[in-house]
Amino acid sequence: MGNLASLEVLVVEDNAGVRKAITSLLKKFRYSVEAVSDGEAALAKLEEKYYDLVLSDYRMGDIDGIQLLSKIKTQWPATEVIIITAFGTISKGVKAIKLGAFDYITKPFEPEELIRIVARFVEARKTGHRLKNLSQEIRRQSEFDTIIGKSDKIIGLMDLIARIASKESTILVYGESGTGKELVAKSIHALSARKDKPFIAINCGAIPESLQESELFGHTKGSFTSASYDKKGLLEVADGGTVFLDEIAEMSLSTQVSLLRFLQEQEVRRIGDSFTRVVDVRLIAATNKSLKREIENKRFREDLYYRINVIPLHVPALRERKEDIPLLVAHFIQKYREKDRSPIHRISKRALAILMNHDWPGNVRELENVIHRCVALGLGDDIVPDLLPPELRERNDNIEVTSKGGNLADMEKVIILETLQKHDGNKKKTAEALGISKTTLWRKLKD
Repeated sequence: MGNLASLEVLVVEDNAGVRKAITSLLKKFRYSVEAVSDGEAALAKLEEKYYDLVLSDYRMGDIDGIQLLSKIKTQWPATEVIIITAFGTISKGVKAIKLGAFDYITKPFEPEELIRIVARFVEARKTGHRLKNLSQEIRRQSEFDTIIGKSDKIIGLMDLIARIASKESTILVYGESGTGKELVAKSIHALSARKDKPFIAINCGAIPESLQESELFGHTKGSFTSASYDKKGLLEVADGGTVFLDEIAEMSLSTQVSLLRFLQEQEVRRIGDSFTRVVDVRLIAATNKSLKREIENKRFREDLYYRINVIPLHVPALRERKEDIPLLVAHFIQKYREKDRSPIHRISKRALAILMNHDWPGNVRELENVIHRCVALGLGDDIVPDLLPPELRERNDNIEVTSKGGNLADMEKVIILETLQKHDGNKKKTAEALGISKTTLWRKLKD
């Protein structure tokens, strides 16, 4: 289980025998453990120091486990809570999870069961730290935006990016339009040894078939009617770096032949030239189509498919990771409010609920466009339903407003940290930009 000595655990249990048994069990696994008998004492301990995890009995004195959970999630949101309930009160454990508890366990329980839940918390914390560190590393090493999200699918994607970034293998990124395939490619480049060399993105669908080969491989003067000068191809320009071929399914069959030869030989020959040039480029391709179907329809070469599909990478649709919507909304508000000099800095619960209920066929790109529109048109502090596109409002007019998925605290955290980063850690300028006092900023940063 690794080094667990740094994990600080607080046990809150009014039964002295149970309290002692849990404490002894956790200490055997090298956790740092303290124990108290009631909610009041627990709050006093939490005021004094930070705890990673609180194990609390459900039924206690003046402050029960649910009340303690609520206070912890409000004042110390980074601290996780496991609720201990009596046998036959599973519904209370489920209620605790809905209110933000990491998990629950029912008495009487086997020691192995409790350790299994705590170990799962340790692993979840490690994964969360990996995601945070990776996002920070991408931001630090490049000018690119990082990938926003904390869902299991995005954590898995970020972990895979971290593992493959240092490799030289060709990568095929697939996913629907608007999911952020180019951002994935930029993240891979930013974490690779090529990060100081060019990153060049080419949209194959935006280049006429007759010009695709010239754009990629270059041409010599007079090689065709409009070739009035020698021109380097983009593969040459990117020497030492990364080339991202978006919508590769739109590449002509003749250009596919030339690309296949390049991948085999790592050499380019300009149109009209008699010799080749060695070029060192990592290729990342992307598609929103099924290349196997394109192969069946004779529109894509099977041998090229196997060349580019060495490491396949799937970017999930936004509807598959709706829990990331609040974080994305916060990011886009921050991105556009300063650009458009808008007073908007948050979103109302009802407007967020409408966004959470939408299926986003245009994915993250569609969400970004909606938020940009709201920020540009907004006159108050909040994005309210009236600012949303009419078709979104009408489709979700009767939506019930709940807190599920709409974590406004997460949004606030993103906005504060991005503003702090923009002002190079200057808290005075950050507070002024956010329109809050320096004292309020200090408190929020401490939380």
